[in-house]
Amino acid sequence: MKTRFAFAWVCALMMSAATVFAGPTLTIRLVDASNSGKGAGGGLGDVAQLLKENLPFNSFRLLASQSMPLPADGTVSLAAGIQARCSGDQRNLHVVIERGRKAQIQSTVELRNGVPLILGGLPSDTGKLIVILLAR
Repeated sequence: MKTRFAFAWVCALMMSAATVFAGPTLTIRLVDASNSGKGAGGGLGDVAQLLKENLPFNSFRLLASQSMPLPADGTVSLAAGIQARCSGDQRNLHVVIERGRKAQIQSTVELRNGVPLILGGLPSDTGKLIVILLAR
């Protein structure tokens, strides 16, 4: 009985330590920005005001959202044939946004926790596609 309790206690401590020491996460969102509607759709509540105040569009629609751990080293597929390839930590993050295997945006950025960074201006049928990066 004591052995089972000790084992359960060790497992609980290990799970807690994994949670505490888990690094930041990079969230990458692909947004369709246009003038064919009003407001920001679901999944954009935390950046809606930022988008409205800084971009010349009145409608924002989330097309895709993906996450990866930081430091990053991988590629995620978004939507509309767009992929994001990221490598590095949040102080020196290299980002390549590709459409159909052709690089559209290449940049090295520094992300602050909880502060969104907007990249983009890729043409879409209704306006522009923008990419929002967020480290948390």
